[in-house]
Amino acid sequence: MKTQNIYTEIDACRLCLSKNLHPILDLDNQPPANSLRKDLSEPVPEAPLALLWCDDCSVIQLTATVDPASLFSRYVWVTATSATARSYSEIYCEEVLKRAAVESPFVVEIASNDGTFLKQFKSKGCPVLGVDPAQNIAVDATNAGIPTWAEFFDLTIAKKILAEKQQPNIVMARNVIPHVKQIHSIVEGLSALVDDTGMVVIEFHYSKAIAEELHYDSIYHEHLFYFSIKSLCALCAQYGLFPFDVLESPISGGSLVLFFSRKELDPSMALRDLIKTEDLYGLNSLSTWQYFGEESEKHAQRLKSIVADYAKNGKLVAYGASARSSTLMGFAGISEKEIECVVDRNPIKHGLYTPGTNIPIVSYEEGLKKLDEKHLLLLAWNFEEEIVKDLRASGFKGDIIVPLPNEVHVR
Repeated sequence: MKTQNIYTEIDACRLCLSKNLHPILDLDNQPPANSLRKDLSEPVPEAPLALLWCDDCSVIQLTATVDPASLFSRYVWVTATSATARSYSEIYCEEVLKRAAVESPFVVEIASNDGTFLKQFKSKGCPVLGVDPAQNIAVDATNAGIPTWAEFFDLTIAKKILAEKQQPNIVMARNVIPHVKQIHSIVEGLSALVDDTGMVVIEFHYSKAIAEELHYDSIYHEHLFYFSIKSLCALCAQYGLFPFDVLESPISGGSLVLFFSRKELDPSMALRDLIKTEDLYGLNSLSTWQYFGEESEKHAQRLKSIVADYAKNGKLVAYGASARSSTLMGFAGISEKEIECVVDRNPIKHGLYTPGTNIPIVSYEEGLKKLDEKHLLLLAWNFEEEIVKDLRASGFKGDIIVPLPNEVHVR
């Protein structure tokens, strides 16, 4: 059966339309990272997975745009699966409300997933609304008490919210801005939702963490953009949104939360310091990203060699069937030849196979039964402490290979 063509490729920058683009890293053709399937005979479409640098606006981006409907309409990542995310949601809520201009603000979240973060605001008496394109997850969130519209957010949906609801005091976009093809309409919509007393909160995987710690596994088709503070703020400024504060986040192994206002406020010391550090590091320079590309290729080869050596004595078990694990295994050439199964706590994924690498995904309980006398590859390395603690408490005594950040290490 022939696979369908699900992508187009750009010939100009997605943000500024410049033709001055430079290649940084080519991770070969790969299937979309969340295209898990139940039947191995089902064809899996692939798309190029390669990074470009724009000379004119310093934005790092993918060459290929995969059809958003095929990526997001039925989604398999559920926020509540992660204890780290659940714990962080409480801190995040407190920090956002500290900066709110009114008590009990109306909070809207774009790409709200299962409503884990909005639940925290609702528990503090705030009216909430989620917007998420995944029909399955939006229905579940609504049934759990978090009203959620199953929509792709843009300026049109922003106008619909204003027409059918009240004006939001806080609009949150956590780990979604880098994902969207129609990025200008999204940011324009965020800006349209708030007035001069409102606040837009954008969380994103920080490109400095990606460059500094070799997070090449965070490169997959959902992530069209990889932002610095400078490049994201330049985009938001086009639509009258100006940063005034920042919060560091543990999500994705290193994210930032930027707070924007329609009024130009004095930036906090924390924000000024991070911008200064970004400049000193050379984050917005081509040479930094060319070095990242070279080191990523070397790291993938080292990881492949280490896993192959372990597999000589029997297949390993892996942990974490995340999107980033697809990139990691696909680029390093790790497959069912070395890995018996991938353990994941998300029941939506159980009984499915990893895209391209064709490894069965099993529950935590089933995985534990297979771990006797085996070793483990921790694909979800960004939750290392949480997962290692659980595994050791469950009696697992084998080696845990942690691929990132930076060098491979064994626990």
